[in-house]
Amino acid sequence: MPPTAPQHFYASDRVKATHLVGQEPRLVVSFTGIGKPQTRAQDEEFVNYGSQGGRNHVLFVADTLRSWYNAPGIFDEIADVVARYRKAHDLEETITFGNSMGGHGAVLFAGALGAASCLSISGQYSANPAAVPEETRWPEYRGAITAFTTPPLEDTIAPDCQYFILHGGGDLERPHWSRFPKGPNIHHFLVANAGHAVGRRLKSGKLMSAATRFAIAKRPRAFREALQQPLSLHRPM
Repeated sequence: MPPTAPQHFYASDRVKATHLVGQEPRLVVSFTGIGKPQTRAQDEEFVNYGSQGGRNHVLFVADTLRSWYNAPGIFDEIADVVARYRKAHDLEETITFGNSMGGHGAVLFAGALGAASCLSISGQYSANPAAVPEETRWPEYRGAITAFTTPPLEDTIAPDCQYFILHGGGDLERPHWSRFPKGPNIHHFLVANAGHAVGRRLKSGKLMSAATRFAIAKRPRAFREALQQPLSLHRPM
């Protein structure tokens, strides 16, 4: 029987990766957020949703510096960790998932990893004050970033990847959702009155399973139809 809790795969002074083994040649790379302030822990996210009952391999990747993947060399390190896992398990397809900082990572890495699809929930456009001057949250982590090395998200978009992007509508998340790239393969929706808590809205409404399932299956119409009415989805202007 496969383990029910993620197992160690890799660790350095800035990256941690744990995993679940799946039965099919598909890898879901789940990028973690900054963690809960009261514990400073970065728990694995999308554990059951990414695994789909043990069908998929899931690799949980944490930027333990909370640098939004800007620490020198961290981008290449993470890409190498994912490549090593794919090779070790002879995997054919990659999907990226993430929430908040992890949602930024899911978009940022999707092209570099050759992902077929990406699900980003409440992802930041950037942590760089020069790129998003209105953003004032997470000062302890953003203030520790000495250089912003990641490219603009629009420069990372891969034409062969289907991007499923969810943000909370309104002013709190506007600095990010208003700057997100657009394109025919980018399915971007706002969730009414959700703020930064889109993930909680999906879980409380028992909609996370549909969101992850249709993102993995690359079915944008089914994704929109499943979520539109219960979440009052609308397109960003």
